[in-house]
Order: sequence, then C-alpha cells, then structure tokens
Amino acid sequence: MRNRTKTHLLTEEQIDDLFTRSHVGRLGTYSEDGYPYVLPMHFVHFDNKIYMHGLPKGKKIDNIKFNSNVCFEIDEMLSLLYEGVENPCDVNTEFNSIILRGTASLVKEFDEKHTALLKIVEKFTPHLTGKELPEKMVKGTAVIKIDILDYVGRYYK
Repeated sequence: MRNRTKTHLLTEEQIDDLFTRSHVGRLGTYSEDGYPYVLPMHFVHFDNKIYMHGLPKGKKIDNIKFNSNVCFEIDEMLSLLYEGVENPCDVNTEFNSIILRGTASLVKEFDEKHTALLKIVEKFTPHLTGKELPEKMVKGTAVIKIDILDYVGRYYK
C-alpha cells in the first residue's frame, strides 16, 4: 500500500479542483486531555490557506488556542472496485483525497474575516453573493485560518 500512495499522486490542478469541489473537510486538533479531536467543517481554500467559520467558543476554538498544529483532510469516494473480484479482501475503492498539515489561528483583522466570509458565501450560497455582510455578524463570527505547511493529494482508480 505505501508504494502505491507514493505513485498515485494528484497533480496541482487536480488538487485545486478537489479543494474547489469539496464542501466538507475534517479538521483535526489536539485536546488538552491528550486526545485528538476531529470534526467536519465547511471550508474555502484560497491564497494557499483554508478558512472555516463558526461560533467563537467551543472545543475546536479551545484546542486551537491550546495547540495551533492541525491537520485537515478532504476525500471523495468515487466507487467500490469489486467487479470480477472473488475474494472480499481484494475489493478496493476509487477515491481522491488531500491530507494537509498546518497552523491554525483565529482571524482577528476585520478585512481578512470579511473577505473569508464573502468567499464562504460565494461557495455555499452563490445566490446571495453581493449581499452585504452586517459588521456585527462579521465581528461575532469566528473565522479559523489554516496556514498550510504541506499537503499531499492522492488517488486510486
């Protein structure tokens, strides 16, 4: 398996496309109790960063304040590959995925938060693009930014 993951790499164009198409990624953080914490998050990717939004309090916020090192994962299962397979152990999955490591922070600067939230609106509710975001809402929303350290995109067909 390890050899295959080194030879089945997505191109930069395919990675960009998967970032754009995907709506949910999984954010992995460290908890003070020593356990990892993973949760699904809506996200946008631009300027080589991941942006997410949510409530300004909670476990993910506490974890990022405790340890800013995070991982983020996106995947899409395209199909099960079982045609002509006699042994259940030989069934495989056609997929695309991206796994990245980075440093997370809470965006404090108003203009950066506003831009990130506008990009989220464009991606998830394009019919509302161009509507003004109330200043109070921007200020009251937590925006998490991941500065990407490295990533790898993989596929299997």
